[in-house]
Amino acid sequence: MASTGFGNGTAIPPAGGSGKKATVVAGGFGDVADTTAAAPKKKADASGPADTPPDILDKPRPEYTAEGRTLKIEGDVVIDMVFLANATIQINRVVSGLGHGLDDSAVRAAQQIKFKPAKRQGQPVDFPARVRIEFRLAY
Repeated sequence: MASTGFGNGTAIPPAGGSGKKATVVAGGFGDVADTTAAAPKKKADASGPADTPPDILDKPRPEYTAEGRTLKIEGDVVIDMVFLANATIQINRVVSGLGHGLDDSAVRAAQQIKFKPAKRQGQPVDFPARVRIEFRLAY
């Protein structure tokens, strides 16, 4: 019997980008803590980071492919994506994959994540994240 999951639930904003100082925030795959509380408060900026991260409501299990199971492949697929303000997912790319159909399976599962959007000043905003999806065989 195979078992898969979404890892430790940490969403990590992708490297590079705007050059602003990024904060790693739990993406809602577990208990979410607002890590911005320790930072000094600045005047709210319409282009600044979200006040609250997305709240994950449902995360489907990715399917193990027959080839992946036969070859006993285990590991993580890392996806660079955006939790959009309209409660949909934008997949940008697979950062690191496993091949054998498991990358596609991970992307399909990620696209089906149900969530409440991140918010800034009470308004929904886009939230870029790097999500790790685990593939583990049960023995």
